[in-house]
Amino acid sequence: MKLRSLACAAVLAAALAAPAFAQQQPAQPRQGEPVRGEDWYRGQLVELSEVLGGAHYLRILCDGRGDQRWRDYMRGVIEREPTYNALLVEGFNRGYRNEEARFPTCDQTTRQMEAELRARGLRVAQGLSARHAN
Repeated sequence: MKLRSLACAAVLAAALAAPAFAQQQPAQPRQGEPVRGEDWYRGQLVELSEVLGGAHYLRILCDGRGDQRWRDYMRGVIEREPTYNALLVEGFNRGYRNEEARFPTCDQTTRQMEAELRARGLRVAQGLSARHAN
């Protein structure tokens, strides 16, 4: 599972890194941080799925339904972590609905929020990747 998880995190980090490169923060664990276990990992995967769901809604709101970038990445996460399928789908849908309720139309604020979610997703993916780097 570690190799699969590392591959999943690495793919997501690479995918999210390009558009959010300027907003990156170091993914190194802080000294004194507790060892991250399965509960932490599951929580981070759910957070990532919520971010991808929200980013997906905002992207299709502004760029049209043909843009499936973030949904495609979510499919990749689910394929790599099938054990968490139900949690990940639920998180993605929750993220989508949350942003749908907040942003009924596309404007500059909507585009900025998608960029912020992209940066947050990158940080989560880097954290997941750092867990497996050691």
